[in-house]
Amino acid sequence: MAYVIHQSGGYGNRAAFEDKSELKKAVEITTFYKAGTRLPLPDLFDAKALEVAESFIGKNKRGFDIGVSSTQLRRLFDEVKRYEQVLSASDTSWEAQLPYIKMIKSKVAYTVARAAKQKPEEKGVYKNLETFISSSINLIQTENDYHVFVSLFEAVYGFYYEKAPKGSN
Repeated sequence: MAYVIHQSGGYGNRAAFEDKSELKKAVEITTFYKAGTRLPLPDLFDAKALEVAESFIGKNKRGFDIGVSSTQLRRLFDEVKRYEQVLSASDTSWEAQLPYIKMIKSKVAYTVARAAKQKPEEKGVYKNLETFISSSINLIQTENDYHVFVSLFEAVYGFYYEKAPKGSN
């Protein structure tokens, strides 16, 4: 552990520890596509997905690694994949499923609120997760948009699994 201890005078010695917290900026998805086309951005499933995954990892005030729970991330990913399966396996129309897909944002908000209550020092990484999912879902208007989002989330999940702090389950 690399604490920096400062001694202060007075009636006794008090140790103050340097704040070692680190949090990457949230990644807001503003488009899935190259300008003027319906082709995914060339780096969407690579560099952008990696950037998003890394925003789910940080350090707390003591400098210890923190991150979104792998279990929570998997739960959300499974929810996103479930709608993809519903769309491909049923005669339900896209328009009928879109409101339920939009509801995923409320599930993420709940996950973030719960995580912040249980582990306040990890709130920032969960807010980054919320920013990614909410900004992505806000872009979804067509079934193809949804499939691109699912692929992006899958890439993010893969990169996160590789980089997640040990014990973030």
